[in-house]
Amino acid sequence: MLTVALTGGIGSGKTAVTEIFHQLGSKPDYQGSVKIIDADIIARNLLAGSLYTSPSEALKKVYKLFGSDLFNIITEQGDDQGDGQLDRAKLRALIFSSETRKKQLEAILHPLVYDEIFTQINTIKKENPGKNKQATRIVIVAIPLLFETRSEDRFDRVLVIDLPVELQIRRSMQRDNCSRELVEQIINSQVDRQTRLSQANDVIDNSTTPAELKKQVEKLFQYYQELSSSA
Repeated sequence: MLTVALTGGIGSGKTAVTEIFHQLGSKPDYQGSVKIIDADIIARNLLAGSLYTSPSEALKKVYKLFGSDLFNIITEQGDDQGDGQLDRAKLRALIFSSETRKKQLEAILHPLVYDEIFTQINTIKKENPGKNKQATRIVIVAIPLLFETRSEDRFDRVLVIDLPVELQIRRSMQRDNCSRELVEQIINSQVDRQTRLSQANDVIDNSTTPAELKKQVEKLFQYYQELSSSA
C-alpha cells in the first residue's frame, strides 16, 4: 500500500485534486483502490461540538487557551445564539494576526491530527491484507502544513500542487470571499513555494485548465497504481 502526502499552499487546488483521485478510484476497474484522508476535515472534527455537551479535549484546550471570546457563549441576558460552539471565523482571524496564537493552536491540534491520520492508515492496512484486487492500494493524505510540521518523511511520496503565487492569491480571494491582506498573511505563514517544490517527489501544475489538471492526476494515478503493485 502506497501512502501519498498531498500538499500545497492556500488556494492551490488540493481539494480538486483529491476529488479527482477519489473519482478515479471509484471506477469499476479500480473500485476501492484509493482512500482519501483529509487533515483539514480531521482538524474540523476535533473542534466540532459544544462546550455544553460532551466537549472534546481539543475544544476544551482551545477554550482554556483563548477564552470565551471565540465561542458562542450564553450571556446573562440569555442570548439564544449561545450554543457553546467555536466561532471558526474569529479563530481564523486571530491566529493569522498573531504568530504566537497560531503556534499555540498548532501545538494543540497537530499531534491530534497526525494521531488520527495514522490511526486511519493502520485501520486501512488491517482491512486490506495481501494484494487482492479489491484491496486499497493508494492512500492520499491531504495535509496543507506537511512541511511546516516536518512530517514529509512519514509518507512514501510527497505530491505538491503548485501554481504561481499571484494566481494562488486571486483564487483564494474568490473562493473564500476574503481580503488580499488576509490571503497574503496566510501565504506568509506557510512554507514558501520553492521549499515545497524542492522536497516534492511529484508535482502537479494547477495553473491551467480543469481538463489539464485532470490529465495530470490521471497520469499520476496510473503511476501510483504501478508503484503500489511493485511495493
